[in-house]
Amino acid sequence: MVKKNGLEEGASSSVTPTESTPLIAKLEDGSNESGPGDKSDNGGGLSMKQTAFLIAGEMAGSGVLALPRALVKTGWVGVPIIILMCAIAAFSGKRLGDCWTILESRNPDLRTRKRNPYAIIAEQSLGNMWSVAVSLAMIVTQFGVAVVYLLLAAQIIEQIFLSLIPTVSICIWYLVVVGAMTPLMLFGTPRDFSFLGVIAFLSTLVACILYFIQMMNDIRPFGVFRWGIHGFKDFFLAFGIIMFAFGGATTFPTIQNDMADKSKFNKSVQYGFLAILALYLPIAIAGYAVYGESVGSNFITSLSATPLTLVGNVLMAIHLVTAFIILINPVCQELEELYGISRDAIGYRTLIRLSIMLGILFIGESIPRFYTILALVGGTTIALLTFVLPSYCYLSLVNQTPPEGQAPTEVAGWVKLVCWEIIVIGAVGGVCATYSAISAIFSTSQATPCYLR
Repeated sequence: MVKKNGLEEGASSSVTPTESTPLIAKLEDGSNESGPGDKSDNGGGLSMKQTAFLIAGEMAGSGVLALPRALVKTGWVGVPIIILMCAIAAFSGKRLGDCWTILESRNPDLRTRKRNPYAIIAEQSLGNMWSVAVSLAMIVTQFGVAVVYLLLAAQIIEQIFLSLIPTVSICIWYLVVVGAMTPLMLFGTPRDFSFLGVIAFLSTLVACILYFIQMMNDIRPFGVFRWGIHGFKDFFLAFGIIMFAFGGATTFPTIQNDMADKSKFNKSVQYGFLAILALYLPIAIAGYAVYGESVGSNFITSLSATPLTLVGNVLMAIHLVTAFIILINPVCQELEELYGISRDAIGYRTLIRLSIMLGILFIGESIPRFYTILALVGGTTIALLTFVLPSYCYLSLVNQTPPEGQAPTEVAGWVKLVCWEIIVIGAVGGVCATYSAISAIFSTSQATPCYLR
């Protein structure tokens, strides 16, 4: 994980010339602000705890469902990989927070809420071309993840009601879920639905506890294990899944931009990722240890049908639909910004968000599968947005000449070294995961779209 003084030096640019150097230490514990007007501009925004819940709630979903199967493909070496990727994602999230702090200190106009803060970070650090690339990658990522979340929710709901109405397929349930989610799309920004982060995380927490208890009840005397790695393609297919599991950085700048005190964002990232790791590891290890090679791509399909599993499924479905709202919001704001729609234009905003839901409905009804899609998204846009660009943008910003009257940002050498190592890991791992995912997609028969059945 990041050393304690890494945040101090990585975010030191938030100190303006009128501030004394001891305030750098205050930034580390979240007591400092980005500027005199920051808190007033963001009055009524998200607290540190609300932000931590949003970060944990929007990530801890499909990742925890797919990790047991990922361990099948990596063997036990996947456990330290999960821990490593969690640390890398948390480090990257902190660098994004530091990027926004640097920009606010250099340009006070940015202290007001912005719809597309990640694109602004890319533009200010790398140029207009990268800003457009970030916007497109964010839309593709969040759109794809949103489809997966609703597909998983529909699959879980289908299992819940299987004994009562077995003739209703996942295609119909997906249509129902999309219809139910449409009104919730009308929330404006994360501050309008901060309560969803609490619901999303707590529902996942209780569901994982129930799943873990059920897995302990399902322990068999002899499991069918494969101790080791299946092969290059399987390993990096699993690597893409693990990258996906920690790929929430695309929403971080949007969430940070809605905080009452943005200087506390790094603390929220730390607490959020610790909570996610505490959920991921027990489920991933127990799922692989108990079910071995037979564990499904969605591990809950391997659990015995008991009341514990039923309650866990209900709670996981609640998590998926609430996390969906958190995930899709940056896409809505990005498209509204692209088309120049003001916050007061309720009619046009509604039209944009309804069109997004129609696209989500079409893709989900066309591709009723998710495991290889997770790996593909994890190896492409998530690798770029979560594991490559945060460190690259940060290094570019700290190397820029600051405005007149401001001191240059000083960064420890080990921080720069870690940034470059993460960029290499993200780029190489992303390319290999993408190759493996594409190979897996074309080596298996595609499921028939719902509307052609």
